[in-house]
Amino acid sequence: MINPAIAGTKKLVDARMNYRMQWVGYDDAPRTYSLGLHSRFYKGKMGAGMYLMQDNVGPAKQMNLGAAYAFHIRFPDVELSAGLAGNFTKYSLIGDKMFLHNRQDPSIDQTLTNSTWTTDASAGIYLYNDRFHLGLSGMHVLQSTAEFYKNDTTKKGLVKYATHANFSLGYNYSQNPDFVFESTLYGNYVAGAPLMLDYTLRLHYRQMVFAGVSLRLRDAVALHLGATIMEDFQVSYSYDILIGKMRNYSSGSHEIMLAFSSSIFKQKKGRSTDKFLHQRYAYLF
Repeated sequence: MINPAIAGTKKLVDARMNYRMQWVGYDDAPRTYSLGLHSRFYKGKMGAGMYLMQDNVGPAKQMNLGAAYAFHIRFPDVELSAGLAGNFTKYSLIGDKMFLHNRQDPSIDQTLTNSTWTTDASAGIYLYNDRFHLGLSGMHVLQSTAEFYKNDTTKKGLVKYATHANFSLGYNYSQNPDFVFESTLYGNYVAGAPLMLDYTLRLHYRQMVFAGVSLRLRDAVALHLGATIMEDFQVSYSYDILIGKMRNYSSGSHEIMLAFSSSIFKQKKGRSTDKFLHQRYAYLF
């Protein structure tokens, strides 16, 4: 959903469900639900996936349906993936949940719940092997505009999407095959908002359980726990401890992810079907 180039990079059928409950204690605080599925095909040279996401923030609701495609180029020790994605978004505004300084605001009608559909696109690249990854992506690259109250000549509700630039840099380190340290730096930039930086360090034990911590600039410290069940299933939980100005008004944020990853390629000549070693590791958004 953040970087379409990741579609198919795991060489697995990979399905994930995610739920994030943010800023507990606030009425109508952000809630995010998502479902994603991706894999690769054409002898591993291409990847594709689909996702469905709903984001509820106060009086605004967005339901997003998208599809991603990626092309993979294999080098001796790394693989480069380039991806594109398109999506349809149903954007709804609930008028009676809005509080206006100027009740005659020509952009908002407080008497209506109004919805509109928009289309947009994203693009990205992803360079990786079993030890590191580097990802760059842009979301809302078309900078589409959601137009509300189309049949009302007195109201012009226009919401223009801003392009989001994302990057991630990660490295896996291990001197003992039972213990793998996963280190990730993630960043997001959008014009008009502070730069968001998030550093995560996790320790995986025998690819069965993991624990970790994230430091999010000016915002929160997040604690992570996860476990793999029957090799193909994984459950992960994250709790945000707020350290910014909102810490006096909220008890934090919760996030849970369920994942299913299974190989679709037959094992040949006794060799592992996984191209790289640490393919199930993933980053909670």
